[in-house]
Amino acid sequence: MRKALFFLFSALVLCACEGPMGPQGPQGPKGDGTNWKIVDISVPVSKWTYTNFDDGGFNNYYYSRWAVPELTSFVFTDGNVQGYIYLKEGDELIQHDLPYVLHKEVVNDQGQQTNVYTTTVDFVYGVGWVQLEVRDSDFEYEVDTSIKPGAMDFRIVMTW
Repeated sequence: MRKALFFLFSALVLCACEGPMGPQGPQGPKGDGTNWKIVDISVPVSKWTYTNFDDGGFNNYYYSRWAVPELTSFVFTDGNVQGYIYLKEGDELIQHDLPYVLHKEVVNDQGQQTNVYTTTVDFVYGVGWVQLEVRDSDFEYEVDTSIKPGAMDFRIVMTW
């Protein structure tokens, strides 16, 4: 019992001791840090291109490809690229990360639902470019290519 009390007392004394702070150590090497670049892209209606090529199931969509020289091979392989879409909610401008998925319904003049579908806005990228894409899920009808997606604003954020 005496030994147990001695060890308990010793542990409390050693853990509770606090002395004066020692001198500042030498300056360490400068780190790489985090770098970032933000590119804003405004896509007017005229810049949406329709495609219906059969590439394994990714047909019937609109795209707009943009040169982004800041997206270097280093950023592509060792960095991170994130896309956002700007949206209006009432009078407020907000950002939503991509992909942005919106479920829609079509209602006729009598107030009856005639169609439901999903619109997905997303992006893909490679070294030096970003492609913005708009896809509708309803492939039961031929896409009316005269109705392009509206003007949209995007933000691409690259970190490395």
